[in-house]
Amino acid sequence: MFQIDRSYIDHISLESIQGHIWDIRTDHKDDPTLPRIENYHITEKAFEDYLEKKQKFEDFKDSWRTRRYIILGLAFIIPVALFSLLVRGSNTALYAYSSGFLLCTLIYLIYTLIEATKAKKFRNNPYETFIKALLSWEANQRA
Repeated sequence: MFQIDRSYIDHISLESIQGHIWDIRTDHKDDPTLPRIENYHITEKAFEDYLEKKQKFEDFKDSWRTRRYIILGLAFIIPVALFSLLVRGSNTALYAYSSGFLLCTLIYLIYTLIEATKAKKFRNNPYETFIKALLSWEANQRA
């Protein structure tokens, strides 16, 4: 059966998907209605590895959310500052603001592409089916 050393997951926040799934499985392991991992043709080790990868992806998305305004703000301000220092002439402000806007758009598009590429790994697989079954089982238990 699924056994986990709690000291190993102390660093995982309570809001993390990895910690939440582990808590469901360990707290209710004797409940006969709990979805079993064997029914989804998944090994314990592979599921733990998948949860770790999924948590890293969620952390990646969270780090972007917390830092995006700083990154995009600097990407917009730096070209404006460089143009105002180095270029003298008409329409300098227009070039500075448009290059800052284009740089911000490029950074955002690159991030969106990276996120979409990483998110493809977490769609329509037996691991996600098992996670959804566990979460719906927990919701039904609370109801």
